[in-house]
Amino acid sequence: MTKPLAALTLMVLLSTFGFQLSTAFAAPTVTKVAGGFDHTLFILSDGSLWGIGYNAYGQLGDGTTSNRYSPIEIVSSNVIAIAAGLEHSLFVKADGSLWAIGGNDFGQLGDGATTNHLVPEEIVSNGVTAVAAGYGHSLFLKSNGSLWGMGYNLDGELGVGDTGYNTNVPVRIVSTNVAQIAAGDWHSLFITTDGSLWAMGLDSYGQQGDNSISDTFLPEEVITNHSSFTGLIAVAGGGLHSLYLYDQIGQLGELWAMGDNQYGELGNGSTNTSYVPFQIVGSGVADVAAGYFHSLFVKNDGSLWAMGENQFGQLGNATLTDTNTPQEIVSSNVTAVAAGAYHSLFIKSDGSLWGMGDDEYGQLGDSTLLSASVPERIFPPRLLIIAGINLSGTNLIVHGTNELTSGSVWVLASTNVALPVNQWTSIWTNPMPSGAFNLTVSNAVNAATARRFFRLRLFQIN
Repeated sequence: MTKPLAALTLMVLLSTFGFQLSTAFAAPTVTKVAGGFDHTLFILSDGSLWGIGYNAYGQLGDGTTSNRYSPIEIVSSNVIAIAAGLEHSLFVKADGSLWAIGGNDFGQLGDGATTNHLVPEEIVSNGVTAVAAGYGHSLFLKSNGSLWGMGYNLDGELGVGDTGYNTNVPVRIVSTNVAQIAAGDWHSLFITTDGSLWAMGLDSYGQQGDNSISDTFLPEEVITNHSSFTGLIAVAGGGLHSLYLYDQIGQLGELWAMGDNQYGELGNGSTNTSYVPFQIVGSGVADVAAGYFHSLFVKNDGSLWAMGENQFGQLGNATLTDTNTPQEIVSSNVTAVAAGAYHSLFIKSDGSLWGMGDDEYGQLGDSTLLSASVPERIFPPRLLIIAGINLSGTNLIVHGTNELTSGSVWVLASTNVALPVNQWTSIWTNPMPSGAFNLTVSNAVNAATARRFFRLRLFQIN
């Protein structure tokens, strides 16, 4: 006799995505994000740290060297600050401890060795408030205002006066009054409590803004605070360029830039290198980030803007064309921005995380490994949601919403319900509909007279 499809067992599979459907609705929001060369880190509002992307050096801290194409949890709670370098990651816990993972060939993890670490290792036990990571060096700020660094130093990026060696233990660079820090690939920047900007390291493209191309091996004051402005409020280091924000009396949130400009990353309408700072935006900028050859900034109205190289779509403007002037990418609700080498990341006011650009190693978290030239949501993850199932005659109707881009629906049959799924026979398949759907599985697939069991399998590939 024919067994109706009402006896099907529903099984929803979310492919390799690291979040369970049952917990997705109560997911916390994203509070901070950092972009490495080919990996992404973010902190959720519950203090957990997550990572995606390239992991050949263990920079995702999961104990493996396998790339991760969807977010994985690294630490479950108490993380307050993060930084991502070329092949290493840094984070700070609420107790002020500094932890490091990943590549360590230059000593950038600061543990006294040059061995990679596949799981987080505590480097400093207390007092750390902020971190920054470059190509092969690391910086951290302590609560007493002191600035410390470790790792690659052959261009002077650690600011200790000697470029003849790298260091695999933290060295003190400045003893007091440091307020903010940033790391370019081979240079370092910091703001002092009086609102002045300092720099050290590689200066071959004028990224220190001192009107020279001479590397500096000790911290050099680049911008001195004076009575006409209240001080610098943010700084960012890119591959070979630098960006900073300052508040001037009556003119808040000015954006300035200096350094390499071969792809238009300085946003001044040209591709000429600038060895001194110049103004890009006169007011209203709230946050800034620098990638390898591109720049991003957020305005006070929540709009996101971008300029520079766009080979992988990292500007998010639906093209792969470079631009040397700022272009608006998102019109509102953006609260924070970060940049990897060739990908871009931003947080919206609802706590969602978005990205665009290079995705070769999964750093955008959508499992496709395809570059994205428009912003796509990373967290909360896109989901396949089954809202209900009912019968229409002998047909099975599945109601739901599919936010994912592709996949299939299968009906599997077996005469033995205890057999593993891979031993069941596929007797019906259909493309998975997108958006809100009512999927009809016809009872005509069950034409055999022998008693059989059925599974409805919804399979998504991203």
